[in-house]
Amino acid sequence: MNHALTYLWFVLLKRRTLRFFQELRRPTTLIGFAALAFCFAFWFYHRHNEVFAHLVRSEALIGGILLMLGASVLKGFWHRGLVFDPPDVEFLFTSPFTQRQIVFYRLLPGYLFAVVQGLVFFVLFEPHLKHALLVSLCLVLLQIICFHLATGAAIFAGTISEQSHHRIRWMMLGVCFLITALYLRAAWGLKLIPPFVSSPFTQLFFYPALTLTDFASAPSFNQWTLSLVTGNSYQLQILAQVVCYLGLFAAVAVLSLWLLLRLKADIFEASLATTTRAAEKRLRLRQGRRIAEAMETQQDSASLPSVRFFRGVGAIVWKNLVVASRCKRELLFAAGFTLIYTGFLIALRWLLHHQMSQGGQLPAREVREFDKILVGLLCFLVFILQRAFPFDFRRDGHHLVGFRTLPISPLALALAELTVPTAFCLAFQALGIVVLMFLSGFDWLMILLMLLAFPAVALALNGVWNLHYLLAATNRAGGKAHSPSPVAMIMVVALSFLIFYPAGWIASQVGRHTYGPTSEPLAFGAFLLVQYAVDFLLILTLAKLFQRFEVSRDSQ
Repeated sequence: MNHALTYLWFVLLKRRTLRFFQELRRPTTLIGFAALAFCFAFWFYHRHNEVFAHLVRSEALIGGILLMLGASVLKGFWHRGLVFDPPDVEFLFTSPFTQRQIVFYRLLPGYLFAVVQGLVFFVLFEPHLKHALLVSLCLVLLQIICFHLATGAAIFAGTISEQSHHRIRWMMLGVCFLITALYLRAAWGLKLIPPFVSSPFTQLFFYPALTLTDFASAPSFNQWTLSLVTGNSYQLQILAQVVCYLGLFAAVAVLSLWLLLRLKADIFEASLATTTRAAEKRLRLRQGRRIAEAMETQQDSASLPSVRFFRGVGAIVWKNLVVASRCKRELLFAAGFTLIYTGFLIALRWLLHHQMSQGGQLPAREVREFDKILVGLLCFLVFILQRAFPFDFRRDGHHLVGFRTLPISPLALALAELTVPTAFCLAFQALGIVVLMFLSGFDWLMILLMLLAFPAVALALNGVWNLHYLLAATNRAGGKAHSPSPVAMIMVVALSFLIFYPAGWIASQVGRHTYGPTSEPLAFGAFLLVQYAVDFLLILTLAKLFQRFEVSRDSQ
């Protein structure tokens, strides 16, 4: 490693740290940091809970390792080159640094992130691990291995053609699906592969090759999966075994770094193109645009609606609907993810229904609690979908000045902007709700809760992300433009969870101080009442912030 690059990295790290503490004087940054600190303090306070013990079981740890490795390779291969900051490109690519030195400089932030991740893991899961320090060190080394794999995949992807990259990408997705299916079958007993794949008739098409059933039923594979599933971190009595694991991870980390540095490929051209695309994408996101003007195709004008609702402020809703209809890629991606996510929940409920129909019995209270967990997981889908439907202020960054001239109140405009993404989130959730209603037989209270709670959650999450975008747009208008940092995104995510804390706290207090059959309905009612009040205050904040937005035409 070059000493100049090491010094440069430490200086930039020091400057970013000082800038971060200086930005804590801003109320928005302070609120986001407080939300993140509150989440960590909440997890630390409840670290002795049984839920944390389930997260460090051997099945969960193996799944996490597979997820980290697979996601690292896919993410690196998708980039087709290393991503640098534009100032780093101007300095590094024109200076007399070797390719190995630049690659190692690119890995330094990842090493720091791995150490921080290991410390957080040790603090949260130390009560549930017998050798917590060694397991945390293994996690640090695993994260470093993942960074090496992602970097190597990005460099390799930049040396192949676009057609080959497209084909290999789909092959990798197929391999990831196969590994996921085998893991869920071996560790959790969930069967994702249809029965006809393992039928004798299917084997005729692959003879004399092995089928999935032959591979899964092989004695060596069964012994390996059995040892993974039955082995538990609590049963490791000999410290030497854990040390061997640590040595293995360290050896793999060193070997992966050695192979990465010996990789014969030119990183400069591919990294320059990837960095340019990433910089343009960040610029489009800051301006509320998803497609560069140079790549936009000519679209036919949409006909004016005849429905009276889409007149006046409703024209904003119609405009967002037209934009959504032209973003078929985002809609198809969200639909595919929704089908996979809801299909997994439906499969769990159908498996319980099938086991009970075969003679298995569970108390009605436990079945109801299981249904509540499924509803909670289905509600969590909004946390992911709202990022796929940015048909609101996040796409209208270059129209904010024009919106100020419309004869529309800021409150009505804020409601119109949040209508389309909220409606799309609820529509995509409706599929899972309808199917679960047929399998579960929800009572009237659960149905009423879903009909009232899901809109409140969707409205709150979309409001938080629109608030984040308007705050960033206001700062840019005031001459304080800056690129969104990962810390800022983490703070927004933390605030997305914190926005439900007042309603959850009030609901828990109501449920704790009331008794009888009306306790649960009263707690749900208190949650909905407080959450809708928080949503209304959030919409008022959006309207007030939009009303105070000022920027000249020349800055656009």
